[in-house]
Amino acid sequence: MNFDSMLWGVPFFGIILSMSFLPLIFPKFWEKYSGYVPLGWTLLYLAAIGFSFGIAEVGKAFAKPLIDDYVSFIVQIATLYIVAGGIYIDFPSGKGPAFNTIFLFFGAILAGWIGTTGASMLLIRPFLRVNTKRQHKVHLMIFFILLVANIGGAATPLGDPPLFIGFLKGIDFFWFIRHLYPILFGTIATLCAMFYAIDTYLFKKETGHFDISQDDASFSIKGIKNLLLLMLILLVVILCQFPERFSLFGDEYLYSSLIRNCLLIGIAACSIKITHKNIREANGFTLAPIREVAEFFIAMFVTVSPLLVILAQGKDGAFAPIFEWIAPNGTYSLIKCFWASGLLSSFLDNAPTF
Repeated sequence: MNFDSMLWGVPFFGIILSMSFLPLIFPKFWEKYSGYVPLGWTLLYLAAIGFSFGIAEVGKAFAKPLIDDYVSFIVQIATLYIVAGGIYIDFPSGKGPAFNTIFLFFGAILAGWIGTTGASMLLIRPFLRVNTKRQHKVHLMIFFILLVANIGGAATPLGDPPLFIGFLKGIDFFWFIRHLYPILFGTIATLCAMFYAIDTYLFKKETGHFDISQDDASFSIKGIKNLLLLMLILLVVILCQFPERFSLFGDEYLYSSLIRNCLLIGIAACSIKITHKNIREANGFTLAPIREVAEFFIAMFVTVSPLLVILAQGKDGAFAPIFEWIAPNGTYSLIKCFWASGLLSSFLDNAPTF
């Protein structure tokens, strides 16, 4: 299919703008019908494919991006989320700034290996419980979001969805930690130092007003079998890398992706089977977040396809002005690439930008 106009980007950008603004402008509509929004944009895109290239191309336009990337993407995220949701950790409250800082540091490290979503699911409740008696709590959530839910994921493809997209495209599993560790650990250390200073100041203000001493609860961890499953996920992702391919609908796909997805689905099913429901209830575990991610990302992966084709055309495609700006003399400007990717990530989401 020959995409020669930027108008093919309308459905994709429509999804992004809908996600950004509809919850703010029409919150009640969004709450009831959010799942229909990506469906509507996807149907509009597939209708345009059928009108422009024929009905026979509609199935391929829908199936290829799903088989190429989406299935592996959502299976990996969902498996980490389900397995991490089967582990319950608890700490007594009243620990103080030093404990909080160490907790966030190791939370950021853990996020790189079990995913930011999984780490957040696993750690947010024990972190809140440790600080349940604190008066000043806003900074706690801000630094938890920065360290555990975002920055820590930069260590491996398991840590964050865009890195897993890169892994699916052939980037070595350990490339990220090998090249990013000075920046990653430098940023984590800097934020932890900032957090310790802020938390210590606020903690000292609070100790004079009310009792925030440690309660009688003790450290506990439940669902330990799921820790073994997390290790198994890591091994599956690292080891399922071999070049053999199979043909389907005229395109070639990796056997390793098929085997990896089947094994990960099996691990997720095993976690559901062996984990007592009380553990997931204590974690507030539901499939709603993954379902919402699945609904929007299936639409994004399908509708972004023409934009990727146009980008691959470089200066001969509809995005020629962008390439002229980024590489005016045929040589890419790293500064412009840095700012362009950062700006795109702020509203496209980082996985499609990657």
